[in-house]
Amino acid sequence: MLAKWGLRWKLLLLIILAIAVPLSLQGAATYRIFSSSTERRATEHAEQINEQINRNLDRTLAEMQRLSLTPLYDPNVLDILGKYSDVVSTAGVRPTIEEREKMFLYISGAAYGRQEVRGIQIIAGNGFIFTNTDSTLIQFADYRRLPWIAGVIGADGAWSLLPPHPIDYYAPGDAGNYFSVARVLREPGSNRHLGLIVIDLKLNVFADMLANYRFEENGSLFVVNDNNDLFYAKTSGDGVNAWAEDPPSIRPSDRSGVYDREIDGRRYLAVMDDSDYSGLKVISYIPESELLKESGQLRRFTILLAAVFMTAAGVVAIFFAYRISQPLVKLKQKMLRVETGDFSQRVPVETQDEIGQLGRGFNRMTEEIDRLVNEVYAVELRQKEAELANLQSQINPHFIYNTLESINMMAIRGSNYDVSDMVTALGGMLRYAITPTDRTVPLEEELASVGAYLRIQQLRYGDRLRIEFDVEAGAESLEVPKLILQPLVENAIFHGIGDREEGGEIWIGAARFEEELLLTVRDDGVGMGEDELARLRETLLSFEPPGSSRRGRGLALRNIAQRIRLIFGPSAELHIDGSPGQGLAITITIPATERRARDDQAYAG
Repeated sequence: MLAKWGLRWKLLLLIILAIAVPLSLQGAATYRIFSSSTERRATEHAEQINEQINRNLDRTLAEMQRLSLTPLYDPNVLDILGKYSDVVSTAGVRPTIEEREKMFLYISGAAYGRQEVRGIQIIAGNGFIFTNTDSTLIQFADYRRLPWIAGVIGADGAWSLLPPHPIDYYAPGDAGNYFSVARVLREPGSNRHLGLIVIDLKLNVFADMLANYRFEENGSLFVVNDNNDLFYAKTSGDGVNAWAEDPPSIRPSDRSGVYDREIDGRRYLAVMDDSDYSGLKVISYIPESELLKESGQLRRFTILLAAVFMTAAGVVAIFFAYRISQPLVKLKQKMLRVETGDFSQRVPVETQDEIGQLGRGFNRMTEEIDRLVNEVYAVELRQKEAELANLQSQINPHFIYNTLESINMMAIRGSNYDVSDMVTALGGMLRYAITPTDRTVPLEEELASVGAYLRIQQLRYGDRLRIEFDVEAGAESLEVPKLILQPLVENAIFHGIGDREEGGEIWIGAARFEEELLLTVRDDGVGMGEDELARLRETLLSFEPPGSSRRGRGLALRNIAQRIRLIFGPSAELHIDGSPGQGLAITITIPATERRARDDQAYAG
C-alpha cells in the first residue's frame, strides 16, 4: 500500500510517527511512573499512620495492663479479695460497708484522670462486683458463665484484650459497647485464685487517636484482632463499611504489609500493621480509584498536551513535507512535459542540497537534449530543403508553365472558364512552391499562394465554401515561414467543413501586436471536444523522429509547431481553441520581422 503513496505523504507519515511514537511512549511511561509513585506514597503514608495508631494503642493498653496488676500490690485489696475468694463458703456473702468503701476508693483512685476508662470492675471469687461506678444494679456475677471468661482464664494470669461486647452491669440507658482489658487475679506467693479485674475502655479512644490524621477519601480503617473481631471501624464516603456482616478476608497469619483486595467488584489496597504486643491489626483500605485520581488528572493533562503537540507537529510536518517534496513534485511535472517532447522545461533551483543538485542536473540534461534535438531537426530541415532544391533543379519550370498555359488557352477556346481559373491558380501555386527562396517570405506572397489554393477548392465546393480575409494594414510585408498557412487552410476544409452539407466559412486573419505577428485560421465547422483538444495540444509537444510515417491533422500541426520553433526560437507558439459544433481556431504567434531588417542582419552577419 505504501508503494502507491506519494513522497509527500510518506514524509508526512514519517515525521508524524517520529513525533507521535516517542511522545506516546514518554506519556505512557510518565503516567506509569507517576501512578506507581502515587500508590507508593499513599501506602507509605497509610503504613506510617497504622503503625502510629498501633503504637498509641500499645501504650494505652500497656498502661491498662499495668493498671490491672496494681491490686496485687495493695495489701488491703488482697485481704478483702482473699476473704471472699472461696465460692462455696462465701457464696452470697456481701462485703461490709467499710470493705466496699475501701475498694471503691481504691478503684476510683486508679481510674482517676483516665478519660478512656468507662469503669473498673474487680470481681471477687464469690462473684461480688467491686466497681467505681455508682450505677451498678447487679452486685453478684457468675463470671464463669461470661462468654469471654474462657479466654481470660486460659491466659492463666496474663492480661487479655476483650473485643467490644455488650455489658449488662451498667445502668439502663448505657447501650454502648466497650472493649476491655481483663486478667485473673492470683495471690502472690500462693497463686491462689482471688478473682478477676475487668477494665472497660471507651471506643472513642480510637477516634481520639485518629483525630489528627488525614484520612483517605472513600477509604476505610479497621482495628481487629487475629480472630477478625472488630474493635473499631471508620469509613469515609463510599468506603468499605460491612465488616461485621461480610468481613474482608484477613487471615490470622497475615502480618504487616500491603495486600490487594477486591470487594464488591472494586479493587482496594489493604495496608496492615500488626502489633506483637496486643495482637491488634490496624488495616487501612484505600480504593484504587482514589489512588489513580491524581494519575487520571495527569493522564488527561498528558493527553491534552499530547494533542496540542501533535497538532503543532502535524502543522510543522505538513510544512516541511510540502517544502521538501514541492521541488520534487515540480521536477516530476517538468519530466512529464519532457516525456511529451517539450525539452524547453526548466526547474527553479533555490537550494544547495541534494534536491537543488538534482534540479541543476535536470536543467543541464534538458538543455543538452534540447540542443541535440534542435540539431537533429535542423539537419533534417536542411536535408528536406536540399531535396526540395534538388527537385526544383530537376523540374523545368518553363516546360510546366508552357504546358499549363496551353491547357488554359484550350479551356478558354472551349469556353471552360472554370478549368481556366483552376489551371491559372494551380500555376500560381506551383510557381510559388518550386521557386527557390529562403525559408521565410513576405506575408503577402504566402496569402497569394493560399488564395490560389482556395480558388481551386471553391471551384470544387462552390457556394458551400465561403472565404474571408482580414489582414491588418502593414502586416503584408512581415516575414512568415513559407507554406505555413496552406496546411492550416487544408485542415479547416477537409476536417472542419468538407463533409458538412451546408458547408461553412473559413476566416484567415493577420494582425500585429507590438513585436509579435498573429496568424489565425478559423472555421465554423464540426469543432472538437475538450478531451480531443487536450490530446491534440499534447501532440504539439511530443517528439516525432525524422522519417515518421504518421499522418493526419495532428502531424501537420506538430510539423508547423516544430518549424516555427526551429526558425524563430521558443518565443514562437501555436494555439488551438474550439468547441463541438462551433468550429476550430488555430493561431500562430511569431516575432514580427521586416524583410529589410532580416537583410540588414544577414549583411551584418
